Amino acid sequence: MSCGIKSIKKREIFIKLSKEGFSSPQKGLVLQVKSNEKDCEKQIIRFGVTATKKIGNAVIRNKCKRKLRVLAKDILTKHAKNNSYYVLIARNSTCDRNMSLLETDLLNALKETNFKKK
Repeated sequence: MSCGIKSIKKREIFIKLSKEGFSSPQKGLVLQVKSNEKDCEKQIIRFGVTATKKIGNAVIRNKCKRKLRVLAKDILTKHAKNNSYYVLIARNSTCDRNMSLLETDLLNALKETNFKKK
């Protein structure tokens, strides 16, 4: 069964994830996850991407977010559990880090939080 992937737009969901979800810090990114009990009948993965001002100016933050969005769409569709929320948070090293290393970071974070498909 194919699953859809949608982005998280509401700030309240980001805040709820940071308070109630599981977190896995990696060298290139931080992953926050929480299962979504409401949408059990729908096979949807929801993801969000953030980068704080600590990362750098707007150009650098946007570059980091673009990288994380591509990463999320590639990796989460294949390896993430359905009916869950995922937030990828950029770190200082995200912008300069190689995409293959970021993929490894995300896969390790999924394993660590037990939100990886078996």
